[in-house]
Amino acid sequence: PGFAAAYDIASSTAILFVNHVSADEAVWIGVPPSLGDYRRAHGFDQAHYAHDTESVLSALKPSAIYVLAHHKLDQLGAPLQQLVDSDKLLEPLHEARVFKDEFELEVLRRANRITCDAHTELMKGTRVGMNEAEVRGRFVGLTLAQGGMYEAYGSIAARGRNAATLHYTKNNQQLDSDAEMILVDAGTVLDNYASDVTRTWPVGPAFSPECRSIYQIVLDMQKQVIAACKPHQQWEDMHILANRVAAQGLLDLGILKGDIDGIMKNYVVGYFMPHGIGHLMGIDTHDVGGYPKGTKRIDKPGLRNLRSRREMLPNMVFTVEPGLYFVDEILADAKASPEVAQYIDFDKVAAYRQVGGVRIEDNIVITESGNENLTNCPKEVAELEAIRATAYQ
Repeated sequence: PGFAAAYDIASSTAILFVNHVSADEAVWIGVPPSLGDYRRAHGFDQAHYAHDTESVLSALKPSAIYVLAHHKLDQLGAPLQQLVDSDKLLEPLHEARVFKDEFELEVLRRANRITCDAHTELMKGTRVGMNEAEVRGRFVGLTLAQGGMYEAYGSIAARGRNAATLHYTKNNQQLDSDAEMILVDAGTVLDNYASDVTRTWPVGPAFSPECRSIYQIVLDMQKQVIAACKPHQQWEDMHILANRVAAQGLLDLGILKGDIDGIMKNYVVGYFMPHGIGHLMGIDTHDVGGYPKGTKRIDKPGLRNLRSRREMLPNMVFTVEPGLYFVDEILADAKASPEVAQYIDFDKVAAYRQVGGVRIEDNIVITESGNENLTNCPKEVAELEAIRATAYQ
């Protein structure tokens, strides 16, 4: 609190304004770094105390001061406040956050390594009888021990049917069946940049047949989408590709029926994957810039919940997180729609209902020729079952 930053466009100078800590405050919170330390640590050209904001900016003789609409202007003083424009900064700031430089990418790689190490340790230690809360607590402890600052969002540890709730955060149920899976959606923040990783694995030493079948479809969805992510592809096309892979997989299982073109035309997979294929990521887990000005949402099942609609370009960072879920309320809507219901075998759906949900999520950066996957933790069926077998030895 109390920090601010300014950038002088004319001289290309980045200026940091630091909250001054009095001697009395330092007794309680410790002696802060010097102005020089702050400047070097955060890559600024200058650093000043916040109470000098007016004098520092006045010396620059600006013709305009661009600020975000919600910022307080007390430090500027009355003359500078007359130069304030609070309308033009937000959009270019969001666009700047969409594209990461190499420093930012290296932080994101490290955040992913910490997160993946924690997920892998959880896979090794999850057992029947544990509580979802213990799984989440272990993740937090493991990431903090490796230098993570805090959770990137409210972590999800959802066993069985709980995984059918997309943002399940109760995290208080016991793992009481080795036939179920647990979905863990958890990331950490490192140097103010987020990771966002999801893995789903069996509570027992191996997947049940139903769980394995659904898991493999989701894995196929993710692998095909990641392979297709490259510059100048449209993000919504990645969602549609995931839907087509899912449609074929669900047809092969008999959960869906009819022709794949009809399934796609009626957005049937949207009733099994009601969220988007992923989102931009960076300083925020769900980062800004997903919908440039004038871009509208596609009002169709699944697609309407896309968090981004834009062309993929180098140095953009996306999550790729396909999933399949058996959500009673959504499937009831599907059953009530003749156009959709004709493609679903609801008896088969009932046989897979106990699966709950599967999601697999990696973080990728678009490169000049394709993408780099920042997330490296086990997700192949054989890998997961080999790890899970050790949990019961």
